[in-house]
Amino acid sequence: MVDNGLITWDPEPQLTLAGTAWMAENGITLPTASRRPLVRSCLDWTERRPHLGGAVGAAICSRALDAGWVTRIGTGRALALTEPGRQEFHERFRVPVDRLPTGGTR
Repeated sequence: MVDNGLITWDPEPQLTLAGTAWMAENGITLPTASRRPLVRSCLDWTERRPHLGGAVGAAICSRALDAGWVTRIGTGRALALTEPGRQEFHERFRVPVDRLPTGGTR
């Protein structure tokens, strides 16, 4: 999202105007009021890599779950990318296919 100009980290994490438009175009609704910061980096404790947190990250996660791009693994927070999700993340987020996990469901 940074490479696509949707989020910037300088001087602080924030959604750009292009990012706000992109979210609306992709059916991703941001909450009107939230205690969460809009954008923040969050360390994934299992992979030890940062991922997108805050209201934007939560909204994208909700959209991905609702659309079937990802599914929950058990009762925890872990998610699995589905085959349709691989295509969507490649097309919508411009994630290179070789950077997306394989072996998803559906």
